[in-house]
Amino acid sequence: MRIVGAVKISGILLMDFLIVYYTMGVEAALFITGGVMLFGWLGEYLTLLKEGAVQLNCLNEYEKTKLRRVHNCLRDAVKRVSGADISGLKLHVIPSDNINAYAYGFNNVAITRGMLNCCDETTLCAVLGHEISHTLNMDAVAGRMIFANITLVLAGLTAGSFITVSFMWILFIMLCALGICGGFISVFLFSGAKELVKGIFTVIQYIVLFVYKLIMGIASRGNEFRADRFSCQLGYGSALSYFLTRFVESQQNQQRTLTDIIYASHPATYRRVQRIEQTRTTAGHELEIRRMQK
Repeated sequence: MRIVGAVKISGILLMDFLIVYYTMGVEAALFITGGVMLFGWLGEYLTLLKEGAVQLNCLNEYEKTKLRRVHNCLRDAVKRVSGADISGLKLHVIPSDNINAYAYGFNNVAITRGMLNCCDETTLCAVLGHEISHTLNMDAVAGRMIFANITLVLAGLTAGSFITVSFMWILFIMLCALGICGGFISVFLFSGAKELVKGIFTVIQYIVLFVYKLIMGIASRGNEFRADRFSCQLGYGSALSYFLTRFVESQQNQQRTLTDIIYASHPATYRRVQRIEQTRTTAGHELEIRRMQK
């Protein structure tokens, strides 16, 4: 799974480098690609700092013992299922009463204090197993890097709009100085052309944002299904299904707009539970077949 994540990150960086290289040169390509990579890496720690995440070693003895048992169970299960070593995985607690968990990037996962207090160790294993899948596949890192790319594109469009309008101003002033244009009609036509150019750039920005949110929403929902499947493979499908039904479904019962549905980063809870039950059923059949073959 780490290999898949590394390939994904490498693909984004290679695409960035090639696009900038062929448009702006090698120096700009190295600078921008390095900046995107740095943002993808440092963003993990900046987010942890922003949310006031507390490291495992700084928790009280009860919380430390509970999370260490969870970590040990997950370490063995992940090693057995995927061969990945998560001994260096860092667990954190977010000082919030919300019940949730987060994967931040390469090697950091967190749960809220509300979840730590409300859930037993099996449920914590189920949810953290889901987050570990995001970590192994570097989903958060890839998301930050794509966000950095979109930000650069939008900034480029803003700069392009400013430069184009500035050039139009200079051209208009020069034409007026030469006596080629002037008067109310010329000013009116120039103002209309200027607003048209700004409008075109604004529309392009909205289109870029729409496509970005749409694609990221689809990709994120796919990642959620994959992470749920991984938690099932670890043996925590039943506990994950319980967690989603008990703590997540009630939050999604609130009325959502069409925009919320289109851009949602998580699938509907009932769909996730259906997929989990399908995965558990399939795994049960495969286990039964193996037993019969023996």
